[in-house]
Amino acid sequence: MAVAANKRSIMTLFSDTIDIYSHQVRIVLAEKGVGVEISYTDPTKLPEDLMELNPYGTVPTLVDRELVLYKSHIIMEYLDERFPHPPLMPVYPVSRGQSRLMMHRIEQ
Repeated sequence: MAVAANKRSIMTLFSDTIDIYSHQVRIVLAEKGVGVEISYTDPTKLPEDLMELNPYGTVPTLVDRELVLYKSHIIMEYLDERFPHPPLMPVYPVSRGQSRLMMHRIEQ
């Protein structure tokens, strides 16, 4: 997790149009009904402001005021905690485990 000054007042997601990890984050944002500015980024020509925010120069990258997050799982967990309703994961541990396993299978 990194912290950086953000001049934007709205949450911003740097995203690729064809990247599965960017898709996952956009799905979570839509599911939660979170208003976000999406900056579609060509991963071969990353903008300078993204390079300054994310030391790895990767997408997806989420900027929420002073907070900068990268890696889809970290972003999705943050969004689920920041916007708890509706929850992304089931209440019961067995169901949660099954959901995580299904997500892993999709990624493979």
